[in-house]
Amino acid sequence: MADYIQNGVSLTTRQAERIQALAEKQGTSFSETIRNLVNIALPFAERSQGLDFARLVTILEFSSLALDTLVQKAAPEDADRLLDLAIEHAKKYHAA
Repeated sequence: MADYIQNGVSLTTRQAERIQALAEKQGTSFSETIRNLVNIALPFAERSQGLDFARLVTILEFSSLALDTLVQKAAPEDADRLLDLAIEHAKKYHAA
């Protein structure tokens, strides 16, 4: 088991609510959820590579449109089925 250092962190009410909701959804403690979030975000911050959400969304949209265009041209009969599967997977695996 890892050694933990007790730190007091002040959060807004909304931040605490969101973390608590995530912890409940994942079946983890509030503290473990915060540690997991830090483990995800800290490497980006250490490399000065903050998350540029606008860029990330743009890349996702471009990739989606480019792939859709290619599928429509190469296998139009499969295009609608693939979109339906993608939506199903998004709901199942990403709670979208």
